[in-house]
Amino acid sequence: MSLIGYVRQVRPIQESHVNHLDKIQNLYSLYEGMLDLKILNNTLRGSSTLRGEVLVQAIKDGTPIETNKGTLKLSWIDDVARVAAEGGDYETAFKSGRSFKKVLVTDKGDKLKLSDIKKSAMFGGGKGSGGGAEQTAAAECAQCIYASAIFGGEKLSMGDEIPSIEWSKYSSNFDVDMPLDQVESLLDQSWWDSSISIGNEMKKNIKGTYMFHRGSSFVKEINTLFKNLNKAEKPKPFSDMNKWSPADIWAVKSGASFDFNKHSTLGEFTNELKELYASGDLIGISLKKVTSDRVTVVENNITGFIRRPTIYGGYDAQNDTKFFNSKDYYIYLGPKKDKNKMQLRTFSEASSWQGEVKGKAAAAGKIGGGVLEAIMVRNSTLTKFPYDNKTLKDLAKNAESPFLEEMYDMFVKLEGSSMKKEAFLKAASAKKIGRVSGADWRFSKYRGLFFVTFLEDNKRGNARSISSKITDNFAAYSMSMSDEAAPHVVYK
Repeated sequence: MSLIGYVRQVRPIQESHVNHLDKIQNLYSLYEGMLDLKILNNTLRGSSTLRGEVLVQAIKDGTPIETNKGTLKLSWIDDVARVAAEGGDYETAFKSGRSFKKVLVTDKGDKLKLSDIKKSAMFGGGKGSGGGAEQTAAAECAQCIYASAIFGGEKLSMGDEIPSIEWSKYSSNFDVDMPLDQVESLLDQSWWDSSISIGNEMKKNIKGTYMFHRGSSFVKEINTLFKNLNKAEKPKPFSDMNKWSPADIWAVKSGASFDFNKHSTLGEFTNELKELYASGDLIGISLKKVTSDRVTVVENNITGFIRRPTIYGGYDAQNDTKFFNSKDYYIYLGPKKDKNKMQLRTFSEASSWQGEVKGKAAAAGKIGGGVLEAIMVRNSTLTKFPYDNKTLKDLAKNAESPFLEEMYDMFVKLEGSSMKKEAFLKAASAKKIGRVSGADWRFSKYRGLFFVTFLEDNKRGNARSISSKITDNFAAYSMSMSDEAAPHVVYK
């Protein structure tokens, strides 16, 4: 039977009574991924919790819910529907006769029916766009399956589909960690199209016969070795596996064999992976869903330090008003004219301090505060930071004079301000500063002041300076492109 000519058989639905209005609504839910009564009365995958219970709790908690009006908070229009829903009587809550009624209102004032709410990941949705980590895993498995078929000689174009009953024909060339029936249940034609487009592009670029791995014992071996070698270095170079290698699947050339356990350092391991990438024996592949047969291919970290070194380009100076109206600092990764900045600030209340690259160098590349500090220690004479996060959090909360005076000294040195100490201490000790709490502002601002002051004190020598070494590593890490990062190719 040909792949393209294969026709899937559908079992007829047996009904004792046909409610045509309900049928139409259920078809709408099926094809558009919206909620209906049948969905509400079913449990989440692997759980005893009804999806209806999830909806009721989300409304009660004020959790934003995906609707055809956007992702919004919902509330009940009247208590009759609310009480019925909370009691598990979803038909009374959401229907009037044969049709759904408007019983919910968004925080923007739009009145909605049950069928206006999307079957998102919150309710176990997985078709089309969205679906969360489970769907991502399924898509990566699907890519292995379709790549195996294409490398095995199948001629496929967008719109084609390999029936799941035929996947086993290619199983000798893929090894994935999700049951195949689950892969099929979580994906739709758009994912088969993406897998086909990327598979065809891979076939153009990679020559030979390959085994494709996702979550296999081989992949776990790579992950375990990385974790052990990364942990052994002090401070550890990478906060997680994805920063070292964002590869979603691995292609192993037929006949290739490896002895990774011989390596005692992460650098040695990474160097071998680069050699294996160059020979085509082992290729890490990062995947992004595509919607056409035009696929972009980007190779990263394949020859060592592939980026142009990033010099420290200074910082955005702040006057008195700006200093107290914001909790961040910006440093430049390269000349100011290139406008590639890293924002340094907290991303929650007096914690989770981190840097985020903004600009054309790397969109939304992030780096945690702990890694920022580790990079500075590794590339300078600095042995430790003045305060750990817990101590700093307490100091920021209490706002005592010695701590504030320390901030004042850095502020005057960095910004050249003529602001009197008494005025600074009063402004910096407020319960609310700018649009955030005083504790959050002090925590974030202190870290920014210290970082920028240190970089300014060590910027002599331009590209060879300590500051440039530090910012170069900042940029590299945030883009998953450090000199120790593993080689990989992105298909997108």
